[in-house]
Amino acid sequence: MARTATSRPPAAEPAPGPGLFDRWLVRIALATGGTVLTVMTLLCVVNVLIMRKLLAAPIVGAEDALILLLVTFVALSIPFGARTGAHIEIEVVSEMLPRRIALGQQLVARLAGGAFLALMAWQLAEAGSQAARFGEVTQQLELSYEPFYYLLALCFGLFAAIQIADAWRMMRTGAADMLSLEEE
Repeated sequence: MARTATSRPPAAEPAPGPGLFDRWLVRIALATGGTVLTVMTLLCVVNVLIMRKLLAAPIVGAEDALILLLVTFVALSIPFGARTGAHIEIEVVSEMLPRRIALGQQLVARLAGGAFLALMAWQLAEAGSQAARFGEVTQQLELSYEPFYYLLALCFGLFAAIQIADAWRMMRTGAADMLSLEEE
């Protein structure tokens, strides 16, 4: 029996994979986020169920540790959420607008958001530099909030950079999209 060659449609080019920054961000966020959640869960179980309920001797400063771990978890999720598109974005009006105007609106939103987030990062860094002077510490262990302000500043700065990079990408690819629309 002779085999007939079947024609296959040409394979579509695979979409470009995530860049180095995206891969790095995902690995850091998942590894540290998973670790922080695991430690928080263990600390809650050990402190509340075992130490407090069974032994009537809760761990001193456990609440402080939980608060600082939660701040760390939230801080690390900010740039990760920005990169993966997990933040809320309502596009009611842009669906009704012509493509050019919708693209312009998105561009302005990204640039304004990036500027606002950069301002927040700067203010958080300023607050961190003043935390020790103003005695901003946890309630029981008196740990300084300074490094956590800096962590939040770094993560909001990354979010701002992601917004600006998205705006830049939109300007580059959006211009090509607009030219192709004009030709139609």
